[in-house]
Amino acid sequence: MRYSAKLDLTDPRSTKCNCSLCLKLNTLSLKVVPPSHFTLQSPSSTENSLLGNYTHGGKSIRYHFCKTCGVSCFSEGKYTFDGKEVEVLGINAVTLDPDQGIDLREFKVQYWDGKGNNWAAGLKDVPYPGGCY
Repeated sequence: MRYSAKLDLTDPRSTKCNCSLCLKLNTLSLKVVPPSHFTLQSPSSTENSLLGNYTHGGKSIRYHFCKTCGVSCFSEGKYTFDGKEVEVLGINAVTLDPDQGIDLREFKVQYWDGKGNNWAAGLKDVPYPGGCY
């Protein structure tokens, strides 16, 4: 699988979540804003049989993975927060090619409490209970 994403790295930030899926995949998520700054190059569509997808919880976010190697690459979808529909696209930062000049050690990591479905609590600088670095 190949993709491109235009990222604003002036203040590099990433997130981790303590929900069972993110915890077990050890996902380091980078939000792509706006989602249109993401382009799936190969395959050209999420409908391609080489890509698998998984949903959980509210089933509004699709987590896409490569069926050849099993790596979880990106997620996309919509959810409602404070009465507003939010479109989201996140890439798993560890899928970025290392020769792109991005040093993940420079990213500030913040944490969500997905396990407690406590999204309203917002991001914290330390992991929520049940989470990990």
